[in-house]
Amino acid sequence: MDGRSGTGGGKGMRRKEAPQILLDWATISYRSILRTVVLVVLAGALGGLFVFLKASLRGSPEELALLDIGRAERLQREAATAAAGDPTRTPVADRAGRLLTEARLSFDRKAFPEARAAAQQSQAFSEKVLEGQGVDTFAARIFKYEGDVKVKRSREFVWESLSGNTALRVGDQIKTASSGSAQVIYFDGTITTIKPGSLLEIRELSEDPATKVRRVQEKVNWGGVSASTSGGNVAGSVHEVATESATTRSFSRAQFEVDYNAESRATRTEVQSGTTEVRTAGATHTLKPLERIDVTTGRGVTRTTLPPAPALLDPMDSRVFLATSGTPDVSLRWAQVVPAGRYRLQLSRSSLFSALVLDKPDVHSSSVRIPGLPEGTYYWRVAALKDGGVEGAFSEIRRFKVAGKRDVNQDDRTPPALELSQFLPSGHLVIINGRTEPGTLLTVEGQSIDVYDDGTFNAVIRMKREGKNDIEIVAQDSSGNETRQRRSVYVDTY
Repeated sequence: MDGRSGTGGGKGMRRKEAPQILLDWATISYRSILRTVVLVVLAGALGGLFVFLKASLRGSPEELALLDIGRAERLQREAATAAAGDPTRTPVADRAGRLLTEARLSFDRKAFPEARAAAQQSQAFSEKVLEGQGVDTFAARIFKYEGDVKVKRSREFVWESLSGNTALRVGDQIKTASSGSAQVIYFDGTITTIKPGSLLEIRELSEDPATKVRRVQEKVNWGGVSASTSGGNVAGSVHEVATESATTRSFSRAQFEVDYNAESRATRTEVQSGTTEVRTAGATHTLKPLERIDVTTGRGVTRTTLPPAPALLDPMDSRVFLATSGTPDVSLRWAQVVPAGRYRLQLSRSSLFSALVLDKPDVHSSSVRIPGLPEGTYYWRVAALKDGGVEGAFSEIRRFKVAGKRDVNQDDRTPPALELSQFLPSGHLVIINGRTEPGTLLTVEGQSIDVYDDGTFNAVIRMKREGKNDIEIVAQDSSGNETRQRRSVYVDTY
């Protein structure tokens, strides 16, 4: 058999083919690998930087200012819509808009705290509009009180105890017990102190949108008030304190008192500074400083000249007397007043003198020595009495503290806490409430502010100018450590 033909016969048979494996090869340079690694690392770094910057921005002055400006913009748009066509709310909405513009300008200058302050004030005015308030319903406010003080709302029959700063409206009444007192601040800049055992009613709070003339009227049903009116209102503005037998009117800056005896219907008005006008049935009387007028039913009108208030000399305000061994003797001294036969000295643990530690009306010298005072803070004032028992106005109020040696720690290097719970602009005034350490000396724009034994404080500060005002608040403890805060407020007349 031919071997080739055998081989040829094998070609005719189907062979089992082996599986095919395809391989593609590529060449990658080390430079390409390095470039890829660098890009991945760079992308990760950029992502991490973005996350870091976002995290670091959160809560920063810039972001907080942006958040407040955004909220102010939203509220201002809503307020502008709500105030359209309402002459009582339009000026308030316009003021919110001006403050918002100021906030944006401050943000552009990178003055983020100022931007935030202006934005927050813009929010407050927009919220006022959205609550239906206009300049004719601008609230008075009780910003400070001591002891038992109650409020009865207009058209209500229940007396409520105060629990903090309280906004007031026309028709509201404030009643103080024999150991209570309160201070009310009005949008016209007046601060009224309601004396113990008094009832005061809010009769009018209004402003003419066209002329900007402001009118405020209080009525003393019984008891008395001491008022300090402002000179910052337009001509024609008036603050009135009425009783059943007389009405006292102030047109500019003045300090005066009005007392009313409901049983005899007798009204007494006395002026410490400025001038007032007292209207009685059929007559008008002008009172100048250190003058008093008594209006008594059936006996007519009596005018009296008052002795001036004594100038307090010693101790200096906020002095601390250390009780190193026993209780220290405290000496109080004031300038003599001529003519004055004697003086009345009052000492209290509260700045409104709602509760007295000492009330001595027969001091025949210009100084006293008080031994054995317990530790704590005390307030004192003096009035002069001339022959016949005519008593003049009280002096300024000063305070001092009796402290134990343990209260002074020379090794203390920790600044005192300083927290503001309220910073409320009201016209050209700012209401400031907060808390610091007990015994701390507190000043606002250089003005000494009372700090109560629990560390709380209340202050009303008059702004110096329209536009932006910077306010510095300084707290200093007994070891000399200081905490300072600065706030900006914008004053803008309607």
